[in-house]
Amino acid sequence: MAELLADDTYRHEYTPDFVSRWDDLIGWEGRSEGEAGFFHRLLNAYGVESVVDCACGTGFHSIVLAHDGFEVYAADGAPTMIDQTRENAEKARTPLADARVVDWRDLAATYGENRFDALICLGNAFTHLFDHEARRDALASMFAVVKPGGLVCIDHRNYDSILDHGYSSKQQFYYTGDGVDARPVTISRTLCKFEYKFPNGDVHSLQMYPLRQNYLSHLLDDAGFVDVTRYGDFLRPYSHYDVDFVQQVAFKPLGRDNTVKPHRRDTVDSKAKRLNKSVREAREYYDGAADEIYREIWGENIHIGTFELDGESLQAAMDRSNRKLADLIQVDPRGVVLDVGCGYGAFARYLSRRLGCRVLATNISERELEWGRELTAEAGLDDLVNFEWADFHDLPYDAETFDVYTSQEAFLHAADKKHVLEEAMRVLKPGGRLVFSDLLIRASATAEDRERIFARIKLSDMWDMPDYEQALKELGFEIETRADWSQNVSPTYDWVRTQLLQRRGEFDEKIGADLVDRTAQALQFWVDGGNQGKIGWGAFVAKKV
Repeated sequence: MAELLADDTYRHEYTPDFVSRWDDLIGWEGRSEGEAGFFHRLLNAYGVESVVDCACGTGFHSIVLAHDGFEVYAADGAPTMIDQTRENAEKARTPLADARVVDWRDLAATYGENRFDALICLGNAFTHLFDHEARRDALASMFAVVKPGGLVCIDHRNYDSILDHGYSSKQQFYYTGDGVDARPVTISRTLCKFEYKFPNGDVHSLQMYPLRQNYLSHLLDDAGFVDVTRYGDFLRPYSHYDVDFVQQVAFKPLGRDNTVKPHRRDTVDSKAKRLNKSVREAREYYDGAADEIYREIWGENIHIGTFELDGESLQAAMDRSNRKLADLIQVDPRGVVLDVGCGYGAFARYLSRRLGCRVLATNISERELEWGRELTAEAGLDDLVNFEWADFHDLPYDAETFDVYTSQEAFLHAADKKHVLEEAMRVLKPGGRLVFSDLLIRASATAEDRERIFARIKLSDMWDMPDYEQALKELGFEIETRADWSQNVSPTYDWVRTQLLQRRGEFDEKIGADLVDRTAQALQFWVDGGNQGKIGWGAFVAKKV
């Protein structure tokens, strides 16, 4: 019988050089797209607030979940991984509750018993343990650290498929980085050694124990967990051999004599889940490949342009839009403006230059915020314009703080638009003004049109001008201006699409030909919707009386 490797083998394999390339291997954008919010939905469904990510790696799941409002404790057995997690969290400006080196068998001793609502052990990490009793000890510690009724989620490669049918991979989950080749070079009943080749020629390897699906389910049951449920590539039901990764979810019993898991909070938290899903999908879109296109084609201003001259550029048309919207804003240099969904901060900088006022620019896209800060510093306006992460469903600001609340084409992403308007009312001073523009779905759009539009842009709803008028009046706003600028929708998206296709060789190399094709199709969708009178654009000024 082959001798088993030591359970701390992985600590020596995660060298500083390998860890520095780990994010290139996993590909954060590809991983996010492949998971499609699975862990967020899972944790939210059972009312989880605190979670320990006990195999955090370089921090992908810890940072994403902390960004979504969970209290996250990041842990890993490799010091190199924890160092990289802290660095990534700082870059993302996403504070973690804690990040430290912890052996799984010491979780309860480190954090205390019955401490967390959930524990996740992801990225095939549990297969770093080679000894059966070590796995039992680790699960016993995981069981102890989770509260009664809490859940644990452990995922692993589909070793049943690898052992029984040989290795294959869709490369859609977990390890999605471009140009990195990951494959097993040794496969046996007790060892699966993976080799990772990077574009620069570097080669690293990891040795893991090939956990079979039924065996891990048995270990969870043996540790005292109940209601073990398996997912394949984040879906169920699934074909036993036809998935790359398996997620096993189980629960700590609510009491000694109660082996029933807690009820899902589908009804109670349906609103919160809808809001969180909307925020996540919007952030993933703007932090994804769209960022590359926006920067290169739209530039620092990423809004609808107001076209008046034949052949003029979108940039010139957007400058006119900024002037038209700014003309509606009344604020003196001592006033403070809140810009929600600020993009790269172009409108915030325009207002500070023109009016001399201070602007707090907020967004849910860290990439856009980062470049916005850079552009603002280069413009010498960072004394007037500040950037912060904020979700317009739940603004972290005191009541009656701002003189003006402004937003351009952001409300369409809101899962609860009336609640967003309520938040605007709350943070505005008496007499303050809400000045915003938004893309609209027109009354002429049929139910089938609406379904196609919402599915295309991953939205649950869009409003038309009368919908905004009614909501504003119900909340007590006094509407001062309403303007229909719908004729500009098609020219804006047609200009961007034309530029994209003219430069497709450049963008094929940057983001891939498939994504360029999909983006061009999506832009044409907006062009057609505008031409057919199904998608519009309007602006409002409303006063808090």
